[in-house]
Amino acid sequence: MFDIVVVGLGAVGSATLHTLARRGVRVLGIDRYSPPHVFGSTHGGSRIIRKAYFEGERYLPLLERAYTLWADLEAESGQSLTIWNGCLNVGPRDGATIEGARRSAEELGLRHEVLSRAQAERCFPAFKFPVGSVAFFERWAGLIRPERCVAAQLELAQKCGAQVRLKEPVLGWEPEGSRVTVTTGNATYRADRLVLCAGAWMNDLTPNANLPLQIERVTNVWFVPKVRANLFVPERCPVFIQELSSGMHLYGLPDLGRGVKAGLHYAGHIVSHPLEISRAVTDEDTAAVREGLEQLLPDAAGEISHAAVCLYTNTPDKHWLIDTLMGDPLVVFASACSGHGFKASVAVGEGLADLVMEKKSTVDVTSFRQRT
Repeated sequence: MFDIVVVGLGAVGSATLHTLARRGVRVLGIDRYSPPHVFGSTHGGSRIIRKAYFEGERYLPLLERAYTLWADLEAESGQSLTIWNGCLNVGPRDGATIEGARRSAEELGLRHEVLSRAQAERCFPAFKFPVGSVAFFERWAGLIRPERCVAAQLELAQKCGAQVRLKEPVLGWEPEGSRVTVTTGNATYRADRLVLCAGAWMNDLTPNANLPLQIERVTNVWFVPKVRANLFVPERCPVFIQELSSGMHLYGLPDLGRGVKAGLHYAGHIVSHPLEISRAVTDEDTAAVREGLEQLLPDAAGEISHAAVCLYTNTPDKHWLIDTLMGDPLVVFASACSGHGFKASVAVGEGLADLVMEKKSTVDVTSFRQRT
């Protein structure tokens, strides 16, 4: 018998478990694998973290809180989780990426620069900026290490009293009066409340809720620089996001030892179930990523050293989804993903803990409720 059970211990689930355990809640975390792992959405060695958020101003309070909580986690765990090497946004001056980033930066009072193409090429000589583009540079941004973060949160949660069951897929759950019963292949657990953070497996756990979620198979690719590899280390190469003419985004992160990491945002294939995707990376998967990197950062686009499949769980509008399940406070859930959730996951976990405990939240997550 537990106060709360958390199903799914990736980015959001591990943060929720840690938050609840620190508050003295009798909490159990369950995962079908052994996180951090490579079968979902929380892997790849590095993720972009930024505050100048062109995706919308509703994210800003969560991002502000996340920066504080990541710093707290670094201090508590004694681990280095972040590198603040700046974020370079590239696109038309009046495009959604540059304009959205500028509005968010001004809202938060962030230090930033909007550079002409000529200015950008002087400041960042490794980049080849397209004609008609400008560069928005946010200084207080960079990268965060997802596997380290998840491992640290799970370790600290258990030190605070949380119990964890790994390699134990949840078969189902059901309400039992004012409580809930969770069944796995190994046992049955009872709790006062349930939190679902299962990512690409959310539809399996909410078959009657009609959540508008689609699973997208995407590919991350690591390239060995062709020349002057020292140009692409974090100290000299910011993370970057380029708005392409197609409306998609090319993103990339500096070389942390495996090569320059790059990918295309929302350019993957929709799949019916996470267990049915192909984990094998093909030439077709990597060709478009290489083409984009060759145009923006040509000297980085050498031989491929590694490539990996990652899963997005997308909503139709690509915004996050955080709510009670069908209006019942017995169960709360988050699909705070759509391919851009990790950077604020620690704050989403805190918000979920507040929501399931029915207490006033430090951050407002009500704008991410289910849309009709």
